Amino acid sequence: MTKKDYSEDLLIQAPTTEFLEQKLGWRNVFAQDEEDFGSDSLLGRKDDTEAARVREVLAALKRLNPGLPKDACQQALAQVTQDDITKSLIAKNKDNYKLLRDGVPAKYRDDVRSRMVDKRLRLIDFNKPEKNSYLAVRELWVRGRLWLRRPDVVGFVNGLPLVFIELKRFEVHIDSAYKKNFQDYLATIPHLFHWNALVVISNGHDAQYGSITSTKEHFYRWKRLDEDDPESNKDKPLLPILLEGMLDKQRLLNIVENFILYDCSEDPVNKIVPRNHQYLGVNRVIARLTSDDPKVKAEVDVGQLGVFWHTQGSGKSYSMVFLTEKIHRKYSAKWSFVLITDRTELDEQIASTYTNCGRANSKTDQAKNSAALRAMLREQNRRYVFGLIQKYREQVKEAYSEREDIIVISDEAHRSQYGRLALNMRRGLPHAKFLGFTGTPLIEAAEKQLTRQVFGDYVSIYDFQRAVADGATLPLFYENAGEKLRITDPKVSERINQYIEAARQAATLNDPRTDEKEDKLYRDLARDYPILTAPTRLELVAQDFVLHFHQRWHVAEPGGGKALLVCLDKITCVKMYDLIVAKWQEKTAQLEQDVQTEGAVFDHIYRSGLNDGVRVYH
Repeated sequence: MTKKDYSEDLLIQAPTTEFLEQKLGWRNVFAQDEEDFGSDSLLGRKDDTEAARVREVLAALKRLNPGLPKDACQQALAQVTQDDITKSLIAKNKDNYKLLRDGVPAKYRDDVRSRMVDKRLRLIDFNKPEKNSYLAVRELWVRGRLWLRRPDVVGFVNGLPLVFIELKRFEVHIDSAYKKNFQDYLATIPHLFHWNALVVISNGHDAQYGSITSTKEHFYRWKRLDEDDPESNKDKPLLPILLEGMLDKQRLLNIVENFILYDCSEDPVNKIVPRNHQYLGVNRVIARLTSDDPKVKAEVDVGQLGVFWHTQGSGKSYSMVFLTEKIHRKYSAKWSFVLITDRTELDEQIASTYTNCGRANSKTDQAKNSAALRAMLREQNRRYVFGLIQKYREQVKEAYSEREDIIVISDEAHRSQYGRLALNMRRGLPHAKFLGFTGTPLIEAAEKQLTRQVFGDYVSIYDFQRAVADGATLPLFYENAGEKLRITDPKVSERINQYIEAARQAATLNDPRTDEKEDKLYRDLARDYPILTAPTRLELVAQDFVLHFHQRWHVAEPGGGKALLVCLDKITCVKMYDLIVAKWQEKTAQLEQDVQTEGAVFDHIYRSGLNDGVRVYH
């Protein structure tokens, strides 16, 4: 067989576009030998500088916006094709995304009513995927200001280049597609990416995707079509799964319409596309919210929207934005969302994520005190309210709102959503739906039961094991140091567990003695407090901490590394901080002394001539 028989096009590109055509219903065109241009040519381009297929864009504008005068469609087309050289690529892409999702503004005269009309013309019909045209073009020549390039596959929807696919042969590492091709095309033919929604790179077996701003570390794999797919898929080629999971017509339009964000927290702006588990999890919550199943509907009607368990580092804040914005866009803009946490830093993080993505304003939507929170909850048209569970400290005698179109999203749901504060919140919003977000599993039986009573069952699960398997988070290694810290009373842990279990059983939503029982729990725990915070024990913990981490600091980035120490209370945290600082200084001084001593020994050996025949390394 000739070398041509093993070409990249024959082995990878052709099967990819055939899959899109035969499995997903796209049309497939090979354009390497495109010679003719003009409205009647193969792709209808005026020349090879044209990235958007103007002929097809105009046809889509007329098809999706019937009954409008020709001038309106021409106005919209002019905005689609204009190029502002003063704007960066990401700024242009962001502007175009707004046109893509919300429509292109046009102004025309309505002769029947004798008045000017402002209207947004649709570029894509998101509600009826079959109304749009889908074309995968192989080997498309695109000319930039200085260079001529030929991407492997470009996916056009209604003439707009929404998908970029770069493919390599099986033996070539997938990183080559990112570094040698995608990065080059961004620099040499940037206008090809003005409308881009997804970037896909693959070598046939491995396949990853990202956005035009994604670094290589933030290209992800799409490994499941459904959250319940077995792990047996892990040995299968990922390209077909990614293509079906992301480029199926309905899924692609769902992603484009509801799962793209522009995070302005850094400069330049980051374009965010969903990870596999975010897309699946958010859609499962919405499916539960809108379900017609009598059992599910009855649970949702009493407020049990479910528990969304996605492990730490899985992007829960973005998942919240995806979820709430899709509900606003696809179901009703009247929904109000109350996002509740139990720590100031979490409240700030979530409010900042919404603000930086342009979906809320932390200055006006973040409750600064209890009075502000109550006033915001009484407003009828407020889209978002951010607040701490601690702001519900005052007993609620009259509901803040009787509305049923309120969803309360509780971050770290199982940690602080059952006591007096949570009871006040539920009294204030008696008809709200409650969705619990958590990054940790519910382990204890009582904890599971309480969570089920408040929020309902798990609605989406993305656990730590799956996150590690997907490369979304680093593996965690547990080292038991308990044998170094002996406690002579073996029943301490047993007593603490009994106290907590009794408190959980008593923390029912309608128990008027909740405050008394919480106080009793604190009194019971206080009996063992001196044991757990004994100076001898704290000193041993601090010593072990320093011995452990000083050996690992060399692998951290310059300037130090990170470590997390969890303490019983704030007082113990302060004590531990002082002990660790002191022991760290002691260890530093000891190591510096050892270096000086060893240096002096080597210097003595070198100067005394005792190194004859011995290789000494300084």
